[in-house]
Amino acid sequence: MQARPKLQLDFIDALRGLAIIAVLVSHAQRNVEIYQAMGHPARMSPWLSRYADQGARGVQLFFVVSALTLFLSAGKRLGESGEWVNFYIRRVFRIAPMFYVAFGVYCLAPVLLKGHALPPVGTLLGTLTFTNGWSPAWLLGANDVVPGGWSIGVEMSFYIVFPLVFLFIRDFPRALGALLLFLALDVFLGPVLVANPPIADADLWERFMFVWLPNQLPIFLYGICAYFILFTDTGPLSRFFHAGNRAANAALFAGAGLVLLVVPQATADSRAVYLYGGAFALIALCLNRQPYRWLVNPLLCHVGKISFSGYLTHFFMLQVARKLLDKVHAGTRLGPDAYFVATVAVALAGTIVLATITYRFVEVPGQALGKRLIQALAARREAGRRTLGDGAA
Repeated sequence: MQARPKLQLDFIDALRGLAIIAVLVSHAQRNVEIYQAMGHPARMSPWLSRYADQGARGVQLFFVVSALTLFLSAGKRLGESGEWVNFYIRRVFRIAPMFYVAFGVYCLAPVLLKGHALPPVGTLLGTLTFTNGWSPAWLLGANDVVPGGWSIGVEMSFYIVFPLVFLFIRDFPRALGALLLFLALDVFLGPVLVANPPIADADLWERFMFVWLPNQLPIFLYGICAYFILFTDTGPLSRFFHAGNRAANAALFAGAGLVLLVVPQATADSRAVYLYGGAFALIALCLNRQPYRWLVNPLLCHVGKISFSGYLTHFFMLQVARKLLDKVHAGTRLGPDAYFVATVAVALAGTIVLATITYRFVEVPGQALGKRLIQALAARREAGRRTLGDGAA
């Protein structure tokens, strides 16, 4: 028996909004400490630097939310004619239009306007086909194609295997079992693989081992577990996260928040990513029960709706922020922490404006084109069935 799903899923958009803000924060920190945006070497306060650096885990928050919503969407469309062909069409037209616009801005424009060299062919093709996470060599220079393209490659790789995942994992026990299995493999076998690189560049191999899909799969599985708790009857868990004690729900929410506060200061081990994934899934569960208005609000939900465009445009807006701050000599007037805050404020405001525009004029038309293609294929299938029916008669 299925639990009655809540119709209000604003918390999903709010979580996406938090994810893109966190990612922007992490890249602002890199601008200050690595790329010398202030015009000279600078170090932020250690505690602030560690928190900002771990804003990169916003990518994993995207993965948790993505897996949850994919299962929800696929469950609603189960039995649809051509369901998996339609699934891939929706995914491609959701991602590709804005991604290729970003490719034109970040890669082609510098080549055509400034005479920059194209990235290596393997990296270029790997990024454009969303397979840059399949080979260490294709990761090299990937940010010269589309900044942040590695995470989109991971997402698209998950889409490729998603039908198998959806058909095999049909209930919460299987989802939990798969999560525990892949957690054990990645936590214990992962370091062994990192320590024995099959290529000369050990640093590149370590980076590849972090971003490839098997290492990120537990993060998606956290989202799948959350889906089954929220949208199928898993007994006490489902009942609690739909109508359980509010004080207990708040305590769990606070506990997940505490993980996000403590882990960045406690360890830099890459395997801590799984602690973040678990905390994100728990926060999603708690927000379904109690969508706190300070978090689930119209502004953050809007940022979540435009978050894919925001992910691709925030790199550009960080450079805009750097130039604007240069004009007011912020690099000499502000300390590193204040400069970082100013960078975040300017880049975030610009990203919201620019991403709202690209969402409206690139993403929405792209998704609409995908829907029209699905409708055209459905009409063709229906015409074919009618032809066969007429022939049989």
